[in-house]
Amino acid sequence: MSRPPQPSPIAVFETSISDARRLLDLARSLHNQRIRRMRKELREAFGTAMRISKRDTEKLDCVESDDLLVVIKGSGSLVRDDFSETELRPLLRQSIVSVAAAVEVYIAEKASSYIGGALDGDVPGARGVTVTLGEVFDIEQSLTRRRFGWRRILKEKIERDASASPRKIDSVFNLVGKSVPWAQVDKARGLAAGKSRDQMKDLASRRNRIAHTGDRRGAGRAAISIVEAQNYLDNAKASVEALEATL
Repeated sequence: MSRPPQPSPIAVFETSISDARRLLDLARSLHNQRIRRMRKELREAFGTAMRISKRDTEKLDCVESDDLLVVIKGSGSLVRDDFSETELRPLLRQSIVSVAAAVEVYIAEKASSYIGGALDGDVPGARGVTVTLGEVFDIEQSLTRRRFGWRRILKEKIERDASASPRKIDSVFNLVGKSVPWAQVDKARGLAAGKSRDQMKDLASRRNRIAHTGDRRGAGRAAISIVEAQNYLDNAKASVEALEATL
């Protein structure tokens, strides 16, 4: 039975970054733009439609955005203040983590697509990968085609090292004998030299701060807005697409 075709690295990226896009969409849709409390006549109309008691109808409130009108029952733990941009920051932070993860998986998949050439071409970066004697024994004793074993080891190394950090990106592609054309990426995006690297560095740094310190800055947590989170997504997507076109 033939193996099903594998998705391209850019298709894998698009699938992965859709998580970040969904988180941003949720944050944007749930962000309350309504200033005043739910009007009395609207509370009464909703209470009647949902057969809510008069006492509980008085507790009703709502939040509103361009996409949603969410009714808050008032008898639970959520209140309208829970739908402010500040309170929705956990969604924004996780969207940044998802953006970085999408970049990482793209880098791993794209670099892995060059493994065959790296094994054929005696690439210095691949030669520098360390293996244990046990791994050598396993390849020699259990595999009829040793190349599969070496491919697996190099792929595992790529997957471990893949990151949104430009330094790590350079290192991963070096394993398969490729140089990242950052200057061409900037040119394709119409940016000043070095800007794409700076954006990737910022993304990797913010992702690590969120993952390892809860996005703490000083005595508190760093501020973040929907616009800022969207910029992380847009910049990463543009860089990956330009990288795909220039590699």
